[in-house]
Amino acid sequence: MLLKNIIKAKGELFPFLDINILQDRLGWSIKLRWLAIAGYFMATLVAKYLMEFKIPYHLIWLTLCILLIINIFYFLVQKFLKNISFFTELFILSVHIFVDLVFLSLLLHFSGGVENPIYLFYLFHVVLSSIVFPRSYPYLFSTLVVILFALLLFAEYSGILPHYSIFGAHLHLNLSAIGLTLFVFAITVYVTTYICLGFMKIFRESKQVIDKQNLELQKANQQRMQFFRYASHELKSPIVAIKTTIDSVLANFGKEINPAGVDLLQRASNRAEQMLSIIKDLLELSKAQQRTLNKTTEVINVNRVLDEVIAQEGVLAAEKRINLILDVNFDSLTVHMHKDDLEKILRNLVNNAIRYTSEEGSVTVKAIKDKNQLIFQISDTGIGIEEKDIDHIFNEFYRAENAKNMVGMGTGLGLSLVKQIVESYGGKIEVKSKLNKGSTFTVYLPLRTH
Repeated sequence: MLLKNIIKAKGELFPFLDINILQDRLGWSIKLRWLAIAGYFMATLVAKYLMEFKIPYHLIWLTLCILLIINIFYFLVQKFLKNISFFTELFILSVHIFVDLVFLSLLLHFSGGVENPIYLFYLFHVVLSSIVFPRSYPYLFSTLVVILFALLLFAEYSGILPHYSIFGAHLHLNLSAIGLTLFVFAITVYVTTYICLGFMKIFRESKQVIDKQNLELQKANQQRMQFFRYASHELKSPIVAIKTTIDSVLANFGKEINPAGVDLLQRASNRAEQMLSIIKDLLELSKAQQRTLNKTTEVINVNRVLDEVIAQEGVLAAEKRINLILDVNFDSLTVHMHKDDLEKILRNLVNNAIRYTSEEGSVTVKAIKDKNQLIFQISDTGIGIEEKDIDHIFNEFYRAENAKNMVGMGTGLGLSLVKQIVESYGGKIEVKSKLNKGSTFTVYLPLRTH
């Protein structure tokens, strides 16, 4: 129960954050601190040798060395301490900000105190805390910033701490100037916090709306897939019965029916076959959208699957006198995935290439093992795809006009199915095409070793 409450609190308070984002921000902060340390060191060299400021450089450099050691520690923690919780990482970031504020106060003290405008650097941490922490928590850091700066000014004014002047103006002894500086600084800090929190509130509310809408879209998509499955199952049997009956009539009584009647029955059979093809693709599409890589996979031989697909699709290629070429750059390769998935990817792409290539054209299927990925390239000399259609060809039910004109039957689901299968394995698919010149579909699949 406690764990559920913690997870719920995390989701409500930190809708934009997860452990990876926090680690990225810590990494960014560590890198920024390297630059800050180097930059401050270079600035002190300029101040010492060019501007001849009379400040304790040895104390500044000692402070920078300690900060450097702390940053190395942060770096090692982030690099080697991986299995930590979200709130532990958040605690580390809080300590991270607090330590930065303390060391910034030390550097400010050794570098001129109120005379040095680097006290404005406090605002960086105010902004960072406002981005990361929700509700009123950033005001705690803002208050800490004001208190640290006020204590420094008071300590130098009262003589508790020595003042290291850079301009010789003795501004630290001018109570009116100190009061005005502190007042303006405090207002700036709190207004900055208020503005940042206002923006973050808008962002968090927007994120919640987006998450809600995304959840509704997921539910709607699930309902659509359920409808696809239900409708497909319910429609399949009667359509099979209709087609079987028509084909039986043609086979047994075709000679007794006049040619016009035979033609009508043949058209009805073809339409029934088209409906069965649509139903099959709808079922495959619904399965693809539920596919996850957590399912048990099998070790399959890529070469064998390629040979089977080429043999099956080679029949259609031979009918159209199309030169079907297979080019593989490896002798034998096994991968971990569902055999049916790889077959569907290759069969759909190769079949499309053959169907939309005119007679005596060519289709080339390349399989390439490149480091940690498996690449398939299916190229043809077919009708190509218009530029306006390329961004839509992976949409469900979409078919380009020139494709419809060349091949009347088609569902427009094949490429959508291929894309979903490929992406379910963490891969991607790309297409390059020129109208009347041909197309090349490239599939990138990461090689899984287990």
